[in-house]
Amino acid sequence: MNHLSHAAGKTMLLLAALCFFVESTPARCQGAEAQAQTTAITVQQMAVMPFVRGTTEAQKKEDKLDKTLDCQFRSLCVFDEDIFPADEDVVTRLVQTELRRKFNDKMVPLARVRETYGMLEKETTDTPLEVAVRLGQSLGVDHVLVGLVWRYQERVGSAMAATDPASVAFSLFMVDVTSQKRVWKGSFRKTQTSLSENLLDAPLFLKTGMKWLTAEELSNYGVKKILKQLSIQ
Repeated sequence: MNHLSHAAGKTMLLLAALCFFVESTPARCQGAEAQAQTTAITVQQMAVMPFVRGTTEAQKKEDKLDKTLDCQFRSLCVFDEDIFPADEDVVTRLVQTELRRKFNDKMVPLARVRETYGMLEKETTDTPLEVAVRLGQSLGVDHVLVGLVWRYQERVGSAMAATDPASVAFSLFMVDVTSQKRVWKGSFRKTQTSLSENLLDAPLFLKTGMKWLTAEELSNYGVKKILKQLSIQ
């Protein structure tokens, strides 16, 4: 038993060291799992706009979205069989919760944002940038966070034995309402793998309890990882 305990201890120590190495490595070196800018932004008050569902085809245009968010809604909000109606709401809530934890006094309550967003006139030819600016002006805030959910596939199986792992992908954009420009971006793409397949997943397993995650749990991990890089003054 002592030999087994010693071996298990060495394994956990190795995984912890790997976790530290990966977490300390710039995002661009982590297999593009999570990427975010680290530029500091001066924010008086901000709101999280209800997230938009993006299609696989729309995701191919993300380089364009990265610069201007100028893709029309009719090119983004077409039904995608991999994304169910409530999934973008889940990620919206996770982002709002994490931002309130980090920047409580700067956040507009999500219920007020949803109410104002619901009253805005929106056309299929509008872009996320245009709607975000109008939303920010209506709320009287200087920044609006826009989110696009590209993929949200639920785990098949249990936390201990999944036949198909959860897989999610989403992008976050911070819009300056006054300049009407994107000032920050973060993104997360991840399909969970076992440690035997990919040791670089050690940080994920160690932080989330050595189990197969649901899509919401994986999204929450990604949200925290991206927003850790958001610096607000």
